[in-house]
Amino acid sequence: MKIEIAEYKGIKVIALSGEVDMHTSPELRKEMMNLISRRTSPLFVDFRGVSYIDSSGIATFVEGLKGIMSYGGKLKLIGIPDRIMEIFNFSKLDRVFEMHNNIEDAFNSLNSF
Repeated sequence: MKIEIAEYKGIKVIALSGEVDMHTSPELRKEMMNLISRRTSPLFVDFRGVSYIDSSGIATFVEGLKGIMSYGGKLKLIGIPDRIMEIFNFSKLDRVFEMHNNIEDAFNSLNSF
């Protein structure tokens, strides 16, 4: 897995590529919790390059969401491939996470009420 921290219109974006599994999720957790510890909000996670995710990867995002919600922050997941979306749908986490097709939709949702 490759993790890239970028910015889009002043918003921190974690861009992922490869597999998010028990071997790589500790590194992702470290990066995400570092941003959350600085009360980063909103935080976008770009899934376009993710080819696989397992339960440890999902747990990392659940932990991140709990952390960011503790200070009223927003976590937005972007560009989730269909094969990965099936996992979120099956586990009903699609009802928990805020998901967007692309980064522009996520950005625009910040200003909608």
